[in-house]
Amino acid sequence: MDGERKTTAVERADHKISSEVNNERDSWPVRLIGAASEIGDQPQMRTICGATVVVGIARRDMHLAGAGLRMLAAHTLATWAKSGIKAVINRRRPKDGDDPRVRQGDSDRHEDNSFPSGHSAGAVAVGEAIARAYPDHAVAARSVALSVSAVQVPRGTHYAGDVLAGIAIGLIAERVSDAAIDLAVRWARRGLAAPQRITGGNEATPAIRHTSAPSSPVFIASTHP
Repeated sequence: MDGERKTTAVERADHKISSEVNNERDSWPVRLIGAASEIGDQPQMRTICGATVVVGIARRDMHLAGAGLRMLAAHTLATWAKSGIKAVINRRRPKDGDDPRVRQGDSDRHEDNSFPSGHSAGAVAVGEAIARAYPDHAVAARSVALSVSAVQVPRGTHYAGDVLAGIAIGLIAERVSDAAIDLAVRWARRGLAAPQRITGGNEATPAIRHTSAPSSPVFIASTHP
């Protein structure tokens, strides 16, 4: 039975790392940083993404609004992925029991959903989207995301393996969502730039319209008999 299987070498290493740093769980630095890391929780992250879109639109800054949409897309995909894994995998959180085994299961109890780290997945996905949109702020964005991730281990909310898995999910989610958005934009532009035929009288007069964006000028080149 799964409940009786022995821990693997990876699970024992995970347990060792967690045990060594969990002694600082109640120290004021960990408690302070841990409280600040709650910015990486799902409602807070989605609020930040939505606010970025709203501010961008209000300021007529389409780059900022677009960055907010990409942040939201990356976070949504990361959340979907980590939730799907949590739905079929159980792992006891370090602070809730001395059992680092990763097991198949469908428990929806918070204490049994240690793997993977949702804070890490969401924070990294959003941080990577910010870094892509604003390269000058990439170091700051990634530093915050990694800090949110790393502090989950001394807090006792996750094992190191949970955090690494969450980081991987966040990285992949951002890249996949960004590529999907770019592909959708290219398809839309091709559709807008497709040659059209305008029929007048008894003859068809070909015309080519090129539009690169809703706010860009429209150039019409037509030929006449």
